[in-house]
Amino acid sequence: MYRQCFYSWVQVLILLILVLSLWWIFGYLGGLIPGATQLLWLLNWHQILMLLAFAACFANAAIVFRMVEAPLTAQTTLHYVYQFLCLALIVLGLTAVVTWKVLESGVPEEETSISSNSFYTFHSWVGMFTILAFLAQLVVSLSRDWKDQYSQMTIILIVFTCVCATVAMITGIEDVVFYRYIDGLISYSNYPLEGSLVNTLCILLLLLLLLVTWVWFRVSYSATDRSTYTELDNTDNTHTVRPMKGVNV
Repeated sequence: MYRQCFYSWVQVLILLILVLSLWWIFGYLGGLIPGATQLLWLLNWHQILMLLAFAACFANAAIVFRMVEAPLTAQTTLHYVYQFLCLALIVLGLTAVVTWKVLESGVPEEETSISSNSFYTFHSWVGMFTILAFLAQLVVSLSRDWKDQYSQMTIILIVFTCVCATVAMITGIEDVVFYRYIDGLISYSNYPLEGSLVNTLCILLLLLLLLVTWVWFRVSYSATDRSTYTELDNTDNTHTVRPMKGVNV
């Protein structure tokens, strides 16, 4: 019962993150309509697509084996539905930001409120590490030959991806706020509503990371057919994982 309750609260948190993101995008950044704010609507699409990919899809994929009480086959199917939805959203998000950068390079500087020459920011670098980690854990988890030997590696890669994704999302949000402050579009030090909204959004993303990490290391697997499943070894509170054949984590 506690799993269902906890899982529901995680979904509420994810929904709140998405609502605040849309509020910020439509209320302060010009929305998602082409031409609304020069080319920045493409950047807005990048932000919302990446939030959907990692805060919604990947977070759910990461906890489905421990929070959803269902047969292992059903859990595995749902896990990969979330994973491939995440992959599709990543591709769309990267397409949006690359298109923005290409088109923005031909627009006069005074016509844009955020300038960019290349992928030089810390946000861009962490974002690339996040995507590489995501692809690595997906390949490892899909490989039937590797899954037993590298189940522990899969866990490490999933948690690492969650951490990198959270850092990338927060730094991306803060980059937009910083450039808006530089351009005189927001007086951050005066605690405007936009600043409070952005700070709250970043705190919620950190909270989501903590919840997902806690689930991975403190909650046992929830498959209803437990005899075929890997169980956590709780002796001495070590919480180590013992892989069993036929198990895909």
